[in-house]
Order: sequence, then C-alpha cells, then structure tokens
Amino acid sequence: MEKLVEGYFITTVDNLIFEVKGVVHPIDRIIAYVRYVPIIVSSESIPRYQKIYDLSERERYLKDNFSEYLWFSKTHERVLQTVPFEKVKRVHDPVKHMVQIRKNSSALSISTSRLVDLLISHTGINKTDIGVTGSQLIGIANETSDIDLIVFGESACYEFYRRLSESYDEIPGLKHYKGELLNSHVDFRWRELTNYKTILREIESKKILQGVFENNEFFIRLVKRHEDIKESYGQIISKNWKVGEVECQITDHQDSIFTPCAYQVESSEHPELKQIISYRGRFTEHVSKGQFVNVRGILERVVNTSSGEQYQQLVLGENSSDYMIPK
Repeated sequence: MEKLVEGYFITTVDNLIFEVKGVVHPIDRIIAYVRYVPIIVSSESIPRYQKIYDLSERERYLKDNFSEYLWFSKTHERVLQTVPFEKVKRVHDPVKHMVQIRKNSSALSISTSRLVDLLISHTGINKTDIGVTGSQLIGIANETSDIDLIVFGESACYEFYRRLSESYDEIPGLKHYKGELLNSHVDFRWRELTNYKTILREIESKKILQGVFENNEFFIRLVKRHEDIKESYGQIISKNWKVGEVECQITDHQDSIFTPCAYQVESSEHPELKQIISYRGRFTEHVSKGQFVNVRGILERVVNTSSGEQYQQLVLGENSSDYMIPK
C-alpha cells in the first residue's frame, strides 16, 4: 500500500474518492487529497459524485464531515489529508484500468485509446508504463471530460518527454492550447492571478504535457515510481513554514517535468534557499534553467535527518494565489 504514487485513486469505506499525492508515504496511511464526494440520493443504491477542486474546500469538507482523514504530520509540521490503510475500500490502478478503457465503446474511451496508441508509437514507451487517471479511472467521466494520462518511472519519463518534445507537432490530432481555448484554460487554472495573464498565456501555450487531442483537452503527468526515490518517510523534515515571496534564479529544471515537480534555485536574498517544489501539475514545465523568477508560496526549513543537511525550500500550490513568474 505504501508504494502507491501520484495518479492512483482510492475509494474509502465512506465512499469518498481520494487522489494519491506524491511518492513517499507514512507506514500506516497514504497521503491523498479528497477529490470526489458522494451526493446523497436516497432512491439510488450507487452513489453519485461531485468534484471538489479547491484545496481549502477539500479540507473544509473533511473537517465538517470526516475529520479522521485529517492527520497532523510531524514530518511536515502541518495537517495533511490522508487515508489510513484500514479506510481503504478499493485502489484504482491507472495502468490496469487502461485495459478496460480499450474495451469501452464511448467516444471518450475511443479517443483516449487512440491518443495512448499514438504516444506509444511516437515515444517508444512501454504499454505497462502508461495509464489513465482522473474521472475515467474511477468511472464517472462523461463525453466532455478531459483525458488525464500518466506515465510511470523516472527513466521512462525522461525518454518520453524528450521524444514527445521532438514529435509533438507530428502526432495527428494533437494541438497546443491557443486562441479562446487557451484563454479559458488560463482563466480556469490561474483564476486569481489576473495581473499575470499575459505571461501565463505564453507559458501555458508552450507546454507539451497538455493540449487538445481531437475534441478533448488532455493532461499528462510524469511520475517517479517508489523505487526511484531514495527517501523514506520521515527522513526529510520540514519546519517553521510561512508565506514567502522570493526572487531567485533557476539553476536546474530537469525535474520540472514530474509531478511532484522540483526546480533547483539560487537567491541572493535567501542564500539558504535550495529548491522550489510543487505537488500541483500546473507548475510543471513552467520555467527553465537560467531564468530569474518571482515566486510566492510556503517558505520552510528542511532538515535531512540522515545527512544532517539543512536548507530552505519554497512549496507552491497550497494556496491558489501562489505563483512563479519569470522576470
């Protein structure tokens, strides 16, 4: 159970549906955020679901209804949303479910299968390294739903990204966001950052892990497997966190393609600042090595209990007003 990673979903005994976050988890629970909650309809035996998008709304829902899923992590010095092992009713596996998608006759399933086949053909990825996540994984998608895909494994992801970068414009039906659809995408993803809409449109239009395929928007997460991470839960401790606004330079962006993503940085005003991380897909592919950026997020001190190393990192995405904008 502790080897579940980003892209998997969990249905709990309370019929809540959580999305797994990150790669490293405690020994008795999975770090996961509630995504879909049941709508009570007494005449139906099968629950219907509504989606909760905003992180603060998700936490408020659990606090009001299922507080047992809120857990104070000493490792993070904050309350996290988690699913204790005993609360797990079903694990939804993205790769295994892709087999089922291929058997479905809906327009969305057919389009998803076609996109996956094209990606496999153009990138050489193994079928066992790519799957479907999001609403299709848990069986509540409709014909207007996005296509959410996931690729697993560090080496597979690097190769996938390199070859997709080279072949994106050659894949039939695959298009970058542009025009009004780009405007709508930016308005939805960055709704609070109205002052930065011009630069955000430019950034989002160049990302290759997203776009439009045929009639559906798509997003691809690249995720390291558990064995790719040389870290156990509790080894890296974060503390003394606060909201911070920082100017810094990107010194390495090779892990910016993953979810969670990471950027190595240097800052003259915060000489201890080593990296920027985010568990939100919106910050992947966002900036590149050499760029100077203005960043707002949670600034915290990090301690590696194995090596004794201490440094600062800035976490993006816990608040909808967080940003990383090139200067």
